[in-house]
This record gives sequence, structure tokens and C-alpha cells, in this order.
Amino acid sequence: MPGGKRVKIIVDGREVEVEQGTLLIKAAEEAGVYIPRLCYHEGLRPDGNCRMCLVEVEGLRKPVPACMTPVRDGMVVKTNTPALKEHRRKVLEFILTTHPMDCPICDQAGECVLQDYYFQYDLEDRRYFEDRERKPKKVHWGKNLIYDAERCILCRRCVRFLDHVTKTGELGVFERGIQSYIGLFDGKKIENNYSGNLVDLCPVGAITDLDFRFKMRVWFLDRTPSVCPLCARGCNIEIHTNTDPLTNRFSSQRVFRIKPRKNMDVNRWWICDEGRYSYKFIDQNRITRPLIKGKEASWDAVSRKLREIIGREVRVYLSAWMSNEELIYWKKLGELLQWKLSLLRRPDGDQDDLLRVADKNPNTTGARILGLEEGGGNEEVAVVFHFPSPGEHKMKIGIFTNAFEGMEDWDMVLPAATFAEKEGHWTNFQGRVQKFQQALEPLGESLEEGKIGEKFAEAFGIEFPWKREEMEKEFLKEMKKWSGR
Repeated sequence: MPGGKRVKIIVDGREVEVEQGTLLIKAAEEAGVYIPRLCYHEGLRPDGNCRMCLVEVEGLRKPVPACMTPVRDGMVVKTNTPALKEHRRKVLEFILTTHPMDCPICDQAGECVLQDYYFQYDLEDRRYFEDRERKPKKVHWGKNLIYDAERCILCRRCVRFLDHVTKTGELGVFERGIQSYIGLFDGKKIENNYSGNLVDLCPVGAITDLDFRFKMRVWFLDRTPSVCPLCARGCNIEIHTNTDPLTNRFSSQRVFRIKPRKNMDVNRWWICDEGRYSYKFIDQNRITRPLIKGKEASWDAVSRKLREIIGREVRVYLSAWMSNEELIYWKKLGELLQWKLSLLRRPDGDQDDLLRVADKNPNTTGARILGLEEGGGNEEVAVVFHFPSPGEHKMKIGIFTNAFEGMEDWDMVLPAATFAEKEGHWTNFQGRVQKFQQALEPLGESLEEGKIGEKFAEAFGIEFPWKREEMEKEFLKEMKKWSGR
């Protein structure tokens, strides 16, 4: 437990102080020493079955598994002796006797731990020339999961995740010895809300994702840290993209997958399937040009049209998907123009005890900090962000990312950038301010909401430029006031 007794150990000549009870594999990392592992994952209970993490401890006759051995005061550990290197080479050779050599067609190639360790420890021609064991391939486990038992190294990460994290227990180890494989219990399918994490957990290519399978080689993907917008938790993610005209010349797809990014205070190592697979709105069904009465128009034509609402009563429906900076910019702009402000949110949905929360908006808390509340009025003009659901108004101006039915009935529809095409901060339900970064250029003529606000200010003859950094500082001042209430 945090705050417990501290002990000192020596790992490969480096002294490190850690909490008593820490596993050796974690203590070594604190000393800057990486111990190879296949079955161990810090988010799962240790299993100790792969034997890659054996280390020598002074005073013990035999090497011990670092993933299952707690530290004790004064322990002296060696992790990289010639004997240990030879041991790891033999473990790899044993695994590779039955592992198919299909790296060129495996989605895990480039991210495969077994592949990396072979180059680090083995690099030997195989000595085993018996027929390889034949096992089930391309087994559909449910949702997007495809299992290849011939590639499986039986690390049991997937089994432990379902047993101890989701507590749904769909998988087990069947048969014995060389015939062992991971399989579904009778009548089971993996349909839980966190199934995609099994793909991330698999250290080889035994579990692959139908959503990503054979679409792109991983070394062609750019990785951008971001935050998931699908609920108020704000799980930390990576957006994996490819916009290169050479390596992505056969597809208009720019975003190829979403992966979790470790944050122990928010989502730990996981994300839910909704956050993982709901990325397609970034590229599909987008509004890419301004529309006036359903017809494409230029931004200059938009500015001229906006002048028609000068002097009229306006209500702005800001969105709980806007960033902190965009919200405070539009709030200040509304105050300058004496407009009334309301808040729009996606309706609440399902939640669970792991990550998902009922609030399906990334920035409800940020909006509350700025005093924005849901509601409406009967003003003549409505400016609506993201969700086409205001009350009755004579003139409706929508600022949306994706097309929807009835869009042609709006007086103006302005194309907004998605969260992947801009940067900013959201405040999650815990009050934690988190940054999302720009992974892509805005599609077509779409603009981030702050720049659209600048277009409004220019049309009204007001000098109020969009400066994200200044708005960030302004929001943090408001948050400080809110926190001290």
C-alpha cells in the first residue's frame, strides 16, 4: 500500500529505494533496468508462466521469476548475466519450435514482443524440424476478436484480464502440454464492453482486431496523444493515423485505430470498446464546406449572411464537446454581443464500475465551471453547436462536424473540426484538466470552433481574435475561483 515501509535493494549495481512488497520486476524499472517479460503485465495479477523474467538474487541457489518475487531489504539482484541471457535464448527457442513464421502477414509485426526478443537474444537458425503442431486458426471470439491458436504462446494475459478486470470469465486454457490452447467456455462469446483490450494485451499476433486487420502496417502509422470524447471520464488515448499519399494511396481513411494510453489517475491501461471503435465519425459523413439553405457557400458569403443578425435577439447553444478554451471564448463573445447562452449535451447513457460513466460528454464539468446551464428560449436567432436540437427559432445557424437528416432546413450550417483536428483541454468529471492534441488537418474547409467564433466577431465589426493560449489562462482563472467556492 502507498506510504508503506521503504527498503533499499541493488539491481545490476544500481541502488534503488522502493516500497516493501514491490515486485522485483517493478523495482528494477525504478532503477532504470528493464527485465524482459511475456506473461507479465502490470495491470494483471502475475502468473509466472513464461520464465523470461528470471533473475539471479544473491544468496539464492536458483534464479527466481522477477514478476512474482517481492523485494526485501538489502537484496542484490543481477538481471543480465551470461547464464540468464542463455536461459532467455532457450526459452525463446522453445516457444519458436511451434510458432508459425508468418511475420510478413501478421498485424502484430512491428509491435511483437516475441519478434523483438528474438533479435535481442536469439538470432539462431531453428534446430527443430519436426512437423509443427496444428491448432485452430481464425477463430471468431466475438465482437472484433480473431484468435489464432498456432501463434498463441499461452501467456494467459487474456484469461487473467477477463477473470480479474472485467470479471466476465469467458476464456480458459484447454487440453494439456503441447496441445494446450486458449478457448471459449461452452456457450460463451466475448461481448463485454472492454473486449478490445485483449488485442492490446496480447504480446504476439494471436489475438487480432477485425476492425484493423490487414488495413495498414503499424510502422506507417503516426501516433498522437489525445483524450477520448465519448464520456466524461476522458480516457487517455493515442490516435493512429496515416495521411501519406504513398503508403495510404488506396484509402480515404485517415484514422486507422484508437489505442489506450496509460494514465493511472484516469483510465489506467484500458479503454472501453465504445471509445476504441467510435472513431469513424472523424473521416466519414463529414460536413466540409459551409452551407446556406442547403447549398454550398464560401466563408465570405457566410460573413455577409451573419451581418443579417446584427441587432436581433440571439441565443447560443454551446456544446459540452467544446474545449475549455472554446467555451470561454464563446462565452466572452456572447457577453460582448449581449447574447444569451445555454448548454447542449449528449443524453446520459450506460455506466459501469470499471471506466464508463453515464455522462457521455467530455466537458460537462468545464461548462459548469463557466456557469453554463442547459435550457433554452424563444429568441429570434439560434446558434447551435454539435447537436441539432434547439427550441423554436426563426433563424437557425448550426456549427456541426457531421451531416445529419434535415440539415437542408437550417439557414446556415458551418463545418467544424473534430477533436482530432485541433488541440485544447477538456475537464473530466473528476475536475482533471486534460490536453488533447491535433492529429490531423481539418477536413475540407472545416474550422475549429474558436476560429469560427473569430469569423462571427469579424462579421460584427468586433476585434476579438481567437488566441487559444490566452483562453486557456482565462479558463484556469475561472477554475481556480470555482474550486475555491
